[in-house]
Amino acid sequence: MKLAAPIAVAGILASAICYGQTTHTAIEAGASTVKLEQMPESLETRFALSAAPPHLRDAASTYLLDPSKGYVLNRKGTNGVSCIVVRSDWQFPTSPFRDDIAWPVCFDAEGSKTLLQDYVYAAELRARGLDARQVHLEVTKRFGSASYPNPARNGIAYMIAPVMRGFVKGPEPATMNMPHYMFYAPGLTDADIGGKPFSKYPFMLKMSPGRDDVIILLVGETEKAAILAESKDLLSDLCAYRKYLCTTEETRKRMPND
Repeated sequence: MKLAAPIAVAGILASAICYGQTTHTAIEAGASTVKLEQMPESLETRFALSAAPPHLRDAASTYLLDPSKGYVLNRKGTNGVSCIVVRSDWQFPTSPFRDDIAWPVCFDAEGSKTLLQDYVYAAELRARGLDARQVHLEVTKRFGSASYPNPARNGIAYMIAPVMRGFVKGPEPATMNMPHYMFYAPGLTDADIGGKPFSKYPFMLKMSPGRDDVIILLVGETEKAAILAESKDLLSDLCAYRKYLCTTEETRKRMPND
């Protein structure tokens, strides 16, 4: 989703090259008409960092979304972890971009060098006017190249924020209080790990098969309750900002298969 930071320099250069290969006619024909609104800086920063465990937050890098450019480095961290609030679910090319997607994620060092760049590039392309189908094509065609390698090892993306809104199983996005961990597991299937799809037990989520395959592990109910309690002020501020980020009894009970 675009930047001034060392972690994104390669992404900027590669995206400039790829974008130059996309004709203005194609962009105009399928331009993204749903415009994103910039979140207040403090709120977006708090929301992004809430995805990581407390001991990682102070030294993590944070990127904030400028809808006219993409992601911009807000703070350079020292522990290799990078946090953003995803606003474009680019993995679904048949679903038009929306303005009500918001899910925080913090990638470890390996994910910051690889998987984070998918979201960085996608946000840049959306800012330039490409639609969901075009963005998906431009992002995925770089996978596994020398300048855009797949993760070289297993790792983790933290998503233990108190609330998120995105696509899970249904055709429409949903707001949910579902803190969880995502472990990189390229090429694995539910059969390999004994996963139970879209359940409270570990399962595979294959967003970009072969690259962005992850094992989803939900936190336990006790930990979830603690996260929500500790995030009371953040949840209140998010709800005041946009109603679709409000926590309700329904969002508390929602599970991946709902």
